[in-house]
Amino acid sequence: MKRLPILLLFVTLSLTAAAQFPLGSTMPKIKTYFGEHIPYSFVQEFRAENGDTAICFTKSKSIGDFTFYFDHNGICTSYVVTYGKEDFNQIELLLDHKYCHLETTRWISEEGRFDVDVKPPVGGANYFSVIYTTDPLIGDTRDNTLVTN
Repeated sequence: MKRLPILLLFVTLSLTAAAQFPLGSTMPKIKTYFGEHIPYSFVQEFRAENGDTAICFTKSKSIGDFTFYFDHNGICTSYVVTYGKEDFNQIELLLDHKYCHLETTRWISEEGRFDVDVKPPVGGANYFSVIYTTDPLIGDTRDNTLVTN
């Protein structure tokens, strides 16, 4: 029971940290923010399956990481935040309060500028993912603050 307040604080801070990032930001801006505000154990840059650049910040001493995907212009078009499966119901409630619930595992911002999709934990997994994606029909989102607290 003592872990519950700490867990709720961690979940809230994780959602807050994720929500600080405008989709449309650049890798240098994201690296700077993480270096100054988010505790993580390591960072890894890699190429996604589609050839886009990506960067993953892995948290220390807890399940979860932040992975950002950048298009060929270096602009963040989506990011994924993972959580421990025990946090699923709490995250779902937080998303219900922040965004418009469209489907069982899908939300959209009030402005309709980005989607939030949840990939529930699969059998045997100890985590689930929350995916923030810009709407490709909107066009350029550079330097827009699409998610705010």
